Amino acid sequence: MKIIFTLVLLAISVVAYAADKIEVTIEGLEGEILQNVKAYLSIGEQNSHLSARRIQRLHKQANEEIKQALQPFGYYRPKIISAELTESKQDSLWQARYVIELGEPLKIQAVDINFSGDAKQDTMLPKLLANFPIKLGDTLTHPNYDKAKQLLHSFAEERGYFDTDITKHNIYIDKDAYTARIELDVDTKQRYKFGEITFDQKLFEEAFLQRFLTFKPSDFYVGSKAIELKNNLLGSDYFTTADVNINRTEADEDLQLPVNIVLTPRKPNKYTAGIGYGTDTGVRGSLGWERRYFNRHGHRFSTNLELSEIQQSMTNRYTIPLSTLDSFIDITAGYRDETTDISESEVLLLGISKHHSRSIFGTEISEVIGLEYRDERFAIGSDTGHAKLLMPNVNWTYIKADSRVYTLKGYRIGLNVRGALDGFGSNISVLQTRLDGKFIHKLFNKGRIILRGEMGNSFVSILDGDFRELPPSVRFFAGGDRSVRGYDYQALGPKNPEGQVVGGKNLLVGSTEYEHKILKDWSLAIFYDVGNAYNDVSDTLKHGAGVGVRWQSPVGLIRIDVAAALSEEDLPFRLHITIGPDL
Repeated sequence: MKIIFTLVLLAISVVAYAADKIEVTIEGLEGEILQNVKAYLSIGEQNSHLSARRIQRLHKQANEEIKQALQPFGYYRPKIISAELTESKQDSLWQARYVIELGEPLKIQAVDINFSGDAKQDTMLPKLLANFPIKLGDTLTHPNYDKAKQLLHSFAEERGYFDTDITKHNIYIDKDAYTARIELDVDTKQRYKFGEITFDQKLFEEAFLQRFLTFKPSDFYVGSKAIELKNNLLGSDYFTTADVNINRTEADEDLQLPVNIVLTPRKPNKYTAGIGYGTDTGVRGSLGWERRYFNRHGHRFSTNLELSEIQQSMTNRYTIPLSTLDSFIDITAGYRDETTDISESEVLLLGISKHHSRSIFGTEISEVIGLEYRDERFAIGSDTGHAKLLMPNVNWTYIKADSRVYTLKGYRIGLNVRGALDGFGSNISVLQTRLDGKFIHKLFNKGRIILRGEMGNSFVSILDGDFRELPPSVRFFAGGDRSVRGYDYQALGPKNPEGQVVGGKNLLVGSTEYEHKILKDWSLAIFYDVGNAYNDVSDTLKHGAGVGVRWQSPVGLIRIDVAAALSEEDLPFRLHITIGPDL
């Protein structure tokens, strides 16, 4: 009997205990604030297996828990409009309902941030304070306060104040005035510096490796400079790994930290092969070999063979790095045989050029100064010739973009000037300039506007030259994938009496394009192109327009366009396919 009685009591208690469940509803809140209140509410932690007495007790403490949950978001005077607890005995369900009115958030009346130590003279300190997460008049929120303290630690870590201590971090709340005052005292102590720099590798001269450095011994520590150094080394294609190790435990009496750079070189030989198709060139392929390093000074050599339906070429290049990361000398030798619908040319090229950056009005511009010898036998229209040109040239390029592969905001401007003088290594005189630019900007939510322009001028007669003696590679043509779409490659330009395109002294091309994203990696485009190569300003410009599809593929941006030649009577259409980055 005792066993039976015990079992009955146990069954009754289990049923009673399991019968009571609770459903919690909170009104008047949303987002992160609502989630925080739910996390604070004890009555919401469990929704089953609660006794009636336990549920009532949790309900009584809910008001205080709600107020505590709202304080981190600056709400110190909320109103609990309604706090109801009802029981449905039919299904043993309790319902707790809370209606909350947030009221006005508490504002920050004063922010006192006091720095001591070397950071008081840091030029980046004003920028830190200007972008501080808590400001006068802001709502007091604990997440922003925590973010502010983390920002101070990040600043100290980035700028080399490794012994920084936040000696005071207080929030004072005046409940009567309903305002808050924040007080932060930061002692940064002394600033550490970069110390002796050593390279752990056996392949290159140290003088060559110095060109990658972004700092020198005794410079104040800046974390981003160490990251930039690593990126420079890896981006050079000389190394597979580059570890920049800075030992903070071995600072000397001047707080200089030794820097040890451990490098793993890449394999010396690099082989490449490719196959593709372009509507200007037809099927094309390439083979390449590069010797990444020839000696301890980082010299390189590469050779590249390209074959297509209209062109065969080979280019050999020897590169000599100079003292800075972006400066080097290229020595080139090449051969090109090109046959198009309008011309034939066989070119031997020899050249030397120096690449570096130049600061003009505070802006860094890429500059290339070179000397090229061009021996070209050609036939175009009824003209044939053998041109020998020794041409000094200079090229300036400025690019500013958020991304050069797929640009939402950016532009590129380039200017090239080259010339030759009869009797000085050349058999014809010419002076030529070429200016091109491209502008891309995000438009609306999913669109881009793309503007492109190109202008070229040749001065031949002024220098007692004959335009017919210029080879095709030095004449201007228009038409094709990257020119006026809707027309064949180099199909636009002045014609001879037989109606054959022979190229012009000048070039003018412009393009407007709007692109709109329809899927993650797919976009549609509409465009309008205008331009021509010409000898006289009265020559007619040609117009083309069309639509296209863009795909951000793993191998790069692929553009497929269908364009109509608007200036032709029968409005012929042409397909254009191009692959490559925006800028």
